[in-house]
Amino acid sequence: MATHKFCSVVFLSCAPLGALAQGLVGGITTEAIRTSQLDTVQTDAVGILSPAQSGIPQEFWGDSDVATLARLVAPFHEGALPRINALWQRIVLSEVDPPRNVSKKGALLLARVDYLINAGALEQAEALLDRAGQHTPALFRRAFDVGLLAGRAQFACAAMLRNPSLSPDYKARVFCLARANDWSAAALTLTTAKVLGQISEDDEELLARFLDPELFEESEAPPPPVPLNALDFTMREALALPRSGRALPLAFLHGDLHSQTGWRNQVLATERLVRSGAIPPDRLITLYQDGEPAASGGIWVRISAVQKLIEAIENDDAEAVSAALPDAYRSLRAVGLEFALSGLAADALRDMELTPEAAAIRYRLWLVQSDYADLTFDYEPQDSAEAFLQAIAQAQPLQNPKNDIEAAVMAAFNGTTLDVSAVTDARQGRFGEAILRSTTDLIASRYADPLAVEACLSALLLAGMEDDARQIALAVLLQKAQQI
Repeated sequence: MATHKFCSVVFLSCAPLGALAQGLVGGITTEAIRTSQLDTVQTDAVGILSPAQSGIPQEFWGDSDVATLARLVAPFHEGALPRINALWQRIVLSEVDPPRNVSKKGALLLARVDYLINAGALEQAEALLDRAGQHTPALFRRAFDVGLLAGRAQFACAAMLRNPSLSPDYKARVFCLARANDWSAAALTLTTAKVLGQISEDDEELLARFLDPELFEESEAPPPPVPLNALDFTMREALALPRSGRALPLAFLHGDLHSQTGWRNQVLATERLVRSGAIPPDRLITLYQDGEPAASGGIWVRISAVQKLIEAIENDDAEAVSAALPDAYRSLRAVGLEFALSGLAADALRDMELTPEAAAIRYRLWLVQSDYADLTFDYEPQDSAEAFLQAIAQAQPLQNPKNDIEAAVMAAFNGTTLDVSAVTDARQGRFGEAILRSTTDLIASRYADPLAVEACLSALLLAGMEDDARQIALAVLLQKAQQI
């Protein structure tokens, strides 16, 4: 299948780590990653995208309090729209000036790494950590966890054994010594940790089981700890211990992406990581074609619908595409993944003659592309809702809003008069705080609060990020549309 343009919309990593570091990051050419000691750089300024590449202003953080910024930036919000995930990822990867009032050096960098891990964006987190260097225990701990979860335990352990002063704890040392086949040293370290009271009974049991699984063949499997950390998860997976019934954190899903995992589990893991912005959507579209649906209902409905659409496209059958596209769109929209079809809409379907219903869906998919303005330039709106969307896409004056959300969008682009903290912060140059806070409020409102919409778009516009404001305005209006 051809590479689709949408890869560059929602993602910053569509390639292996080497390409992320030296080649393309979400369609943006980047310089080779440089490494340097943390005391020679401004720690919180470290990034892998320049302001010109990311579109983030150089003085994005202004004089905001670092602790406040760290608290705002670190969480991943499950209900965020793909456009918001893309923006957030660009923010945390950008090399911009640190806050002018730095009370705790490195806190913002750690929070940015935490966001990427929370979003399951392990390659991006690894790239940022490589750029920063891993010269403090906090950075090293995160790099170690990322290595484990990305399936590179060998390299993570090699780094840990070379830097014992940065070693997270006895548990990690025992694990890594065992991984290095130094079983006697691993056993001695475990015994020492037990004698010194430096390890819990649960950790001791799991490590003992890891060192000699045969001794525990008749024993009942210990329940997964809550919360589950990267090292416990890695050891439990190696021992084939059962998972809990809870959904895994996003960062823990990468092990399910491999071919040896069952197809259904691969699809479910890929869907979640595509939705979070961690991996590109064309991986999901390709994966949907790797087998035959095993049943009806649930996941198999959307797999079947996408397979029918791909078959119609490959046959260059416009009538079949017109029938298949609405089904595929609806089935993916039910799980928040309809944007994964936008690459097809921009490439294979761009010039195809479709029925009005299918053409309207294609239009909506064009609007979530990075080149939305070009794709929709000649489009003739079919109703007032499309006319409003088209005016946003083409940077035309907004008029005749039909609901409160459209009115809020128009107010933002016409120059807001809101007197709220996000707008005040943005006017005073605290763009990052204003955008992160207002975006968080927008997500929490489920895109239904006109004030949250106006505040978020206004903060972006005041920061000079008009394209992001237009993209998020389009995404919010599409999200709220009740009918196709």
